[in-house]
Amino acid sequence: MKAPVPKYYVTKSILHARLQRECSPGEKLPSEHELCRSFRVSRATINQALTLLEKDGIIKREQGRGTFYLGERARRTHGKLSGLLESAMTYRQGASARVLSKRVVQATPRVSHHLRVPPGSPVVAIEGVAVVDHEPISFVVTYLPHDIGLPILNEPLDLEERTIVSILRDKYGVQVASAIQTIGAALADPAFSDHLRVEIGAPVLEVERSFFDAEGRPLNFSIAFYRADRYRFEVAVTD
Repeated sequence: MKAPVPKYYVTKSILHARLQRECSPGEKLPSEHELCRSFRVSRATINQALTLLEKDGIIKREQGRGTFYLGERARRTHGKLSGLLESAMTYRQGASARVLSKRVVQATPRVSHHLRVPPGSPVVAIEGVAVVDHEPISFVVTYLPHDIGLPILNEPLDLEERTIVSILRDKYGVQVASAIQTIGAALADPAFSDHLRVEIGAPVLEVERSFFDAEGRPLNFSIAFYRADRYRFEVAVTD
């Protein structure tokens, strides 16, 4: 029987993923007290997690000033999957979405990179949970350029039965020509673990998707976390 993974290591891994998603190099981290509350762990656990991140060169702690994110050493590799565009346009039978929030936010560095807008620009963010056979399967945050996303803010129940890209195409004439998807392993963050009904630190699949029009303009960027115990990807490989 495997020994359980130490809580401080799980916390370190989740915090590192959060920093990658949401922070710019040089940005200050929340206080240890705030991190304890966010991760629902003790101060000793947070301190051990921060020590590991500092040893890895991800953060820097300065006496009297706080803790700062230094950035990443290397970016993830990207790959294209066949059939992604078609599968992203519709929900299969028995699947739907539960919308949690729709609002205008400031683009984080990661979002600005993928949507090709300046950091801090207003973008539309839609949070939701994908449900299959009445069970949550993924937590998804979708970001759209401000001009494209504003009409979606007024969509009522359509978002629960249809994907965002299909609504953009059918109701607003926004044609999606291509898509890129990136898949990686991650651990469930307290920010979404309850929505997926999994424990904090449970294994999940982190999936990024970017959609483009015929001219290559980004139309939509999403970050989704799939329950690893209920979902797997099938890739068609051809000669």
